[in-house]
Amino acid sequence: MRRVLIADDSPSNREFLRTVLAHEGWTVEEAGDGLTAVAMATAAPPDLILLDIQMPGADGYETLRALRAQAALETIPIFAITAYAMDGDEQRGLAAGFTAYLTKPLTRRRLLAALS
Repeated sequence: MRRVLIADDSPSNREFLRTVLAHEGWTVEEAGDGLTAVAMATAAPPDLILLDIQMPGADGYETLRALRAQAALETIPIFAITAYAMDGDEQRGLAAGFTAYLTKPLTRRRLLAALS
């Protein structure tokens, strides 16, 4: 079974992602901040990480760098899930190492299309 780690400080955003992905057969794990996400991914690498950019403590970019610095996590797809949708934001995210860049509000259809 495929495992996804959702890192987002918003419980409602995590609930939406959890509901959609669980319905699609994913095992879902959740972290409310970047530091917890790094610890969870290090302990048990998931098949996919969905990472909010704007979080307290370590933001999504700091979290991404910490994840990518670990050999066991280098190749795991990490999707940015973010409200940052200005010109250049997506290019900055992809250049930083995100596998995909999905802007909020995210729909079920857009999320599933990105996963296929």
